[in-house]
Amino acid sequence: MAEQLAVGVDLGGTNIVTALVTKDGRIAEMISRRTEPHRGAELVITEMAAVVNELINSVSLDDIVGLGVGTPGPLRQREGLIHHSANLPGWKNVPIQKWLQEKTGLPVQFENDANAAAYAEFWVGAGKGVSGLVTLTLGTGVGAGVIIDGEILRGHFENAAEIGHTIVELDGRPCSCGQKGCFEQYAAPGNIAKHAAEEIRNGAKSSLGGILKAQGGFDSEAVAEAAQAGDALANNVWNDACRYIALGCVNIQHTINPEMLVLAGGMSKSGGFLLDRVRQHFASQTWKIFDDAPQLVLSELGSNAGVIGAAGLAWKAYQSGAVRLNIAAS
Repeated sequence: MAEQLAVGVDLGGTNIVTALVTKDGRIAEMISRRTEPHRGAELVITEMAAVVNELINSVSLDDIVGLGVGTPGPLRQREGLIHHSANLPGWKNVPIQKWLQEKTGLPVQFENDANAAAYAEFWVGAGKGVSGLVTLTLGTGVGAGVIIDGEILRGHFENAAEIGHTIVELDGRPCSCGQKGCFEQYAAPGNIAKHAAEEIRNGAKSSLGGILKAQGGFDSEAVAEAAQAGDALANNVWNDACRYIALGCVNIQHTINPEMLVLAGGMSKSGGFLLDRVRQHFASQTWKIFDDAPQLVLSELGSNAGVIGAAGLAWKAYQSGAVRLNIAAS
């Protein structure tokens, strides 16, 4: 028999990444397509299933152990539904698990995308061999996934680990979720760039001013590069973000007490310039009465964590005998 494979799908607001993944977490083949969620959920999921079928037709169906899919939340995971997502406008109570099972004939495991990425780091990434971890995905917002003793923490309402919406400033910056002072308003890359741009528009001097004038904006990577080049404003903004990330890590330390905390997402591309600052601020903020600080590390899987983790959940279900086709949403 040929090598067995699981299919992983990482559904994002911009792209859908689909891959065949081996039992040791290696990507054997991968396809990326634009999402264009405005076309409607059923059409997008039909095309997603077509890509899955294209991949599995390149091998024997007998060698496919299942399909895992990670999607933006909030979800109704037990029912297989995307409840609502800011990244997928108009998608409400979408029975994605049922539709994918009907269109591919495969058993489908369904999970929040941040949880899938966290599972990937636990399974074959930075956290391989640890008992549990928390992954902070510093991307459009701040996503998070919590793994405890190999299991994903979902919570009673299936919405645990919304760490990006923990409040770090009382009556702080407004968040799209309806709260004020959310962690992601101070730590997410897009908001870091937005804050730097606001400072420049208010008269602050910075080398980023030329980029802002010419292009109308810039990203957090530009802020990091300017900070490393000695730009005072960029350095202050970057340092503040790292301070808030460290604050989030301290709060995670005291509430979840994980062995490891993985920094992932676009901001992690800054490598040591991010990690060293966060570690420094973490050490200055955490308590001194007991040494239970988690290891602070960078993601090893990068942008592939979501699709690898989705496939990993299919592998987990297959190996545990929990594969099922008859789901609650059917």
